[in-house]
Amino acid sequence: MESLTSVDKSRIQHAFQKALNSYDEHALIQQKMNIKLMTHLQDYLPNGSLDSVLELGCGSGMLSSLLQKQISADYWLFNDLCDVQVQLAEKLPQSFDFHCGDAEHFLFLQQFDLIASASAVQWFHQPDAFIAHCKTGLKTNGLLAVATFGEDNLKEVRQITNIGLNYPTLSQWQTWLAKDFELLWCEDFKVILDFDTPLDVLKHLKYTGVTATNQKNWTRKNLNGFIGDYLSAFSMPSGKVRLTYHPLFFIARYSHIENQ
Repeated sequence: MESLTSVDKSRIQHAFQKALNSYDEHALIQQKMNIKLMTHLQDYLPNGSLDSVLELGCGSGMLSSLLQKQISADYWLFNDLCDVQVQLAEKLPQSFDFHCGDAEHFLFLQQFDLIASASAVQWFHQPDAFIAHCKTGLKTNGLLAVATFGEDNLKEVRQITNIGLNYPTLSQWQTWLAKDFELLWCEDFKVILDFDTPLDVLKHLKYTGVTATNQKNWTRKNLNGFIGDYLSAFSMPSGKVRLTYHPLFFIARYSHIENQ
């Protein structure tokens, strides 16, 4: 299994740049996650407008659009590894700034009322350090809202190929947040998608940028091997094959209380 640190950020950028035009159509689970995160976030937002909002790893702007429809803010800043400023401008009703760069090491030049991120932090090399890093970018009582994936995400593909991300568990996230954040809400669950063939699974992953984890080039031989192994292990009674998603969410408030 590839470790988190072995996934080169340039490969991630390349895979998602190629998938930008297909992402929204195929990232159905991710969009449902965005809606769920936004629904719960509204329970904890203060009344009135916010001073400033940052979204890290905004991608094609699916969560960005939901945020701007539901939140009024004086200043918006969006970040992504890919230059998606044009795509964002087509979707977003409020004015915004954009910074292209690695979200994991985002340089905070100010503090925000809200930092949000969806389907991005699973690519980070040191997610525990990212939580600590966010303290420097949040105002006291600022909110950190994250949608990501748990340890069983895409487990079928990882089992067959021995390639994939090592996803932190919900309990790990809770531990990392405990020192400086008040955990307001967290949840994880699993969703099973079905596809006509294993090849359709691979296409789905390509269209949503997930092939960044795969360093090898497919040959006809290993592709046929993958198809056969996948059919043997993960066929459903319907004749289709399954793929597991494991959405994971948390919303936390930066409490700025030093534990002794």
